[in-house]
Amino acid sequence: MKADNIKLVHRGEYLSYYEIAYSDEQGNHKTYEMVSKNGSKFNNTEELTLSDIGKEDIAIVLIVLNRDHSKMLLLKEFRMGVNQYVYGQVTGFIDEGETDEQASARELKEEAGLDLVKVIDKLSSSFSCAPIADDKAIMLVCEAEGEICNSKDVNEEIYPFWCDKEMARKLLFDKDVTFAARTQAIVYMWLLGANF
Repeated sequence: MKADNIKLVHRGEYLSYYEIAYSDEQGNHKTYEMVSKNGSKFNNTEELTLSDIGKEDIAIVLIVLNRDHSKMLLLKEFRMGVNQYVYGQVTGFIDEGETDEQASARELKEEAGLDLVKVIDKLSSSFSCAPIADDKAIMLVCEAEGEICNSKDVNEEIYPFWCDKEMARKLLFDKDVTFAARTQAIVYMWLLGANF
């Protein structure tokens, strides 16, 4: 693939929208639309180049368990992109100068009011939504404790709760409940007996 031009269409607060003119291996000219944190007002980058795309770990995703691993933390969160509540996990950007563990502790506190007790495992980074965005997230499996409280961020509607396997099964098969795909897969594997 050869990129001919990367054009900033809109600079957003956290993500910016780009059109990439490129030629595929057969020489066909195409245009691809994508969003990136690079070039957003959030990180003050002016330009996105082909070599910038998908290179940086910018976010964390948490699988949060209680101390005895009998419950998993889920979030019921309103997502304007789909205009409905979606069940997901604690996620967030890694702020400049933060480690992924520091970002995890901060986001867990901000979104659920809980304290990070222990990181059980850390997976290598993966793309959150490769068809449209270049953001890479590190997934951490961790234990947390404390008293759950709703996010105090006025820009987010987040309702965290501990979910045991019986409740998880009901949610997974309820046709009126919508999950983020990654969370749905993780919860299903947890029900099948995957040990975290």
